[in-house]
Amino acid sequence: MEVPQIREVVLQAIERINLARRPKDRLEVSANAPIFGPGSGLDSLGLVALLIEVEEALQDAGHDVTLSDARAMSQTQSPFRDVPSLVAFIASLMAEAR
Repeated sequence: MEVPQIREVVLQAIERINLARRPKDRLEVSANAPIFGPGSGLDSLGLVALLIEVEEALQDAGHDVTLSDARAMSQTQSPFRDVPSLVAFIASLMAEAR
């Protein structure tokens, strides 16, 4: 799966998460949007829900990826802070799995 496809999976997951959120609490859906931390209204439970959405979409596309593991949590800069960092993290996990 190429980076543009991974980005699309992440953006679609954000859109699905937004369906359950009030309009004023919805996340930005863009290629550079913040996900978790400063500038985002997503709490830790919301992050877990988003990561599950992304994992399920990737699994549906034939890629078994676990996003919330010890490696992700131990990084100096969170791979969940924004769309580009999450996409890069997923791409690196997929490259390692090859």
